[in-house]
Amino acid sequence: MAYATSAANDPGELLDKLRLFAQEAGWSIDGLRDRTAKPGKALSLHAAGLYATFFSELTGGDGSRPPPYIGVFGHTGFATTANPDVQSEASAPAWSNYLQGPYSAVHFFGRNAPRPYLHVVLETQAGTFKHFGTGRLVAAGSVNTGQYVYGSQWFYDSRYINSPDDYHHAIAFDDHWANFMPPVTRVRADFDGVAPRWHSVSDSPSDSLRLLCGWRGKASPINLLKDIGHSALTGRSPTYPLWCAVPRGADLYSDIGHPPDLRFIRLDSYAPGEELVLGDDRWKVFPVHRKNGPAGTPNSGVYGYAYRIIE
Repeated sequence: MAYATSAANDPGELLDKLRLFAQEAGWSIDGLRDRTAKPGKALSLHAAGLYATFFSELTGGDGSRPPPYIGVFGHTGFATTANPDVQSEASAPAWSNYLQGPYSAVHFFGRNAPRPYLHVVLETQAGTFKHFGTGRLVAAGSVNTGQYVYGSQWFYDSRYINSPDDYHHAIAFDDHWANFMPPVTRVRADFDGVAPRWHSVSDSPSDSLRLLCGWRGKASPINLLKDIGHSALTGRSPTYPLWCAVPRGADLYSDIGHPPDLRFIRLDSYAPGEELVLGDDRWKVFPVHRKNGPAGTPNSGVYGYAYRIIE
């Protein structure tokens, strides 16, 4: 099973549905249990040497960053400890906010080889979406590991809620960001004999663990492509791999790869959830948060993600 849709009422039930899907997709389940640090659940699992933990957090935040949350962090191995939030060589979590239920729909995408991943698209209400997951990059260059974790956090202050290019919003695989929220994209790229190196988006150009990715920032890898809309002849829009890069010193950056079966797409001509056939592949497209919309409502414009459906 590489793609499935489901329904869930709350974050706890959502993690249980993810457990069932991951198992069908060939992942091994290390445990689904109560958290000890805060109220919520923690789901730990692994595939092909890649370990991750998804966990819910039901309280906290504020009006601009409302709960409930789901976070995901990567780690090496699994230890049955009293605190499921503690694992070896763990990244900091990547969070998604305002995952209030019941959900209109849940979309699961996954595989266990050759590059394992679990991608989740959550429709919190009709037309509004959140994205989170983990996997291993389609690698480029001489970096090792390549595990990524990602989430999506919208900043619900009325001044920014419908500004898709504002850096208050923390968007998966996009580095146009300032520290109003935690980074929501983290990639482990071990290189030059140093490990572990968990990189994340940063608002400091001098950060040695900075991650470059995405389309909104002027230095982002596919910034120049984000303004290419649909073809006037065919009505179709191209899809672009979500390239990631890391600093190697002396103001030089190295490409490290992109997540498999996940791409950026403009949704000018497409409806949320629409399925596209590109050659022999089927893709399903969703807004980053919500496609267009009136002033005063969440609005990610025509920015979107395309997820490949693997049979």
